[in-house]
Amino acid sequence: MGSVRLSYYLFMLAVCAISQLPAPAQRVDTSFIKSFERPNVTEIYTGISGTRFNFHRARDRRDDYRLAANNSGYLGAYVNYKWLSLQYAFNIPGTQLARNIKLQYTSFRFRFGGRRMTFIPFYSSYNGLLIPAEHAGSFAAFRGIKFNQAGLDYFYYTNTRRFSFRAAHSFSEQQVKPAGALFFMATPMWQKISWPTPTTGLVSDPATYDLLASGPEWISVLVRAGYAYSFSFRQGAWMFSPAVVAGAGPLREINTGNHRYKIATDMQAWLTGGYNGPDYYAYLRASWQELRTNLFLKNMDKVNMAVSLTVGHRLHHLRKKILGVL
Repeated sequence: MGSVRLSYYLFMLAVCAISQLPAPAQRVDTSFIKSFERPNVTEIYTGISGTRFNFHRARDRRDDYRLAANNSGYLGAYVNYKWLSLQYAFNIPGTQLARNIKLQYTSFRFRFGGRRMTFIPFYSSYNGLLIPAEHAGSFAAFRGIKFNQAGLDYFYYTNTRRFSFRAAHSFSEQQVKPAGALFFMATPMWQKISWPTPTTGLVSDPATYDLLASGPEWISVLVRAGYAYSFSFRQGAWMFSPAVVAGAGPLREINTGNHRYKIATDMQAWLTGGYNGPDYYAYLRASWQELRTNLFLKNMDKVNMAVSLTVGHRLHHLRKKILGVL
């Protein structure tokens, strides 16, 4: 078990080290991709997301038990000026899936890299989940259970000369003409479910109870291939960018004593669209992901769905430095 963890951490360390190496100059076709004269931005954004966990038997894809995260709407602001970036967001009161239940959710996510490669380390923790009740729209609190995951999303992009993933992802460039590109993803990831004091009768399905009470912990490495395309109108002033990606990889539980490998599969789709002007921009983003994890006691599907709206304004550098450093 120790060697598996060590290999996982060494792999992530090597990928992070590679990301810091200087990349060769990457030229773009300016008839397809245009940079904005104003490099700094301020944004406000809002959105809502939903996460559910579906547990089912190995040879039966029907959902026979389900848990959900108590997601809520959020509102935030983002400022990027030269090398400094600041971001703050908060949950909107009264928008939780279950308004009378308070549960803790923690998430960290960073994005860095160049035009050809992007690295996104991430961590998330659900401290407590929801159990759907018989009546539609009502839930019971499942306290004391914790779901942790940490990993690294690595993206490798093709056709970066004519297709801008920066424009497709965050409208930070302008896709003047329509174009598309293949891209590839690799994700080493660690996941664990902790339930220190299992309570009989709380989870009605025996197999799901056995899985959660066993404290499953596993690592996986997913490899995927995807395709993105940007539909560009009026020289990139309006843009719509759909993308799909799918793949699979080996999974190994590290606390069961069983050293056999199983398979995890992942499917994702997202769509970004809106106005991308030289002074102002605004875009809607919708995303969906289904991660299927095959465990020895029972399988688990994690489904994420999210919709967000971002409105931004581009700014020039100030004539004088801020405090002599910015």
